[in-house]
Amino acid sequence: MRLLQVGEGPEALGQVVRLLLLGWSLDILDGILARASGRSSPLAAWDYPLDAGLAWAGWAYLAGAGLLAPGVAWGWAVLALVLLLRRPKKSLSMALQVPPTFAPFFLAQSLALEAFREALVWVLMVLLLDGRRFIGVVREFLEDAGLFALFARRRA
Repeated sequence: MRLLQVGEGPEALGQVVRLLLLGWSLDILDGILARASGRSSPLAAWDYPLDAGLAWAGWAYLAGAGLLAPGVAWGWAVLALVLLLRRPKKSLSMALQVPPTFAPFFLAQSLALEAFREALVWVLMVLLLDGRRFIGVVREFLEDAGLFALFARRRA
């Protein structure tokens, strides 16, 4: 089972990127099925914690594989934890999660080009098939962060 070997080192980055895409695909599918059935999935309460866990697992892989300096990895994780303990807010968690979410893909563009290209195709497909949901997530983030009102005032 090659998927169980993702912790082997930098050469596993492509597999890690694909696992992240698989996790997000399953998350999207769960949401689509829940909306189609008109009832919440048993995973509904765990949706965001699982998303965050997936992103931070990718971050941990990068540090463990030597693709991210341990000081940077631990420093960001500790900073995120301290900030979230002081101000537990989903929008703050989402903002702090940006580097862990995108770092594997950023590194893949030079170290695992095939997986990076697959990720680009995946993003384009998701945006074409369910772009409104993505915009809804961005809007939720902006509202929770208090930024949506700021942008709305500037337009007026």
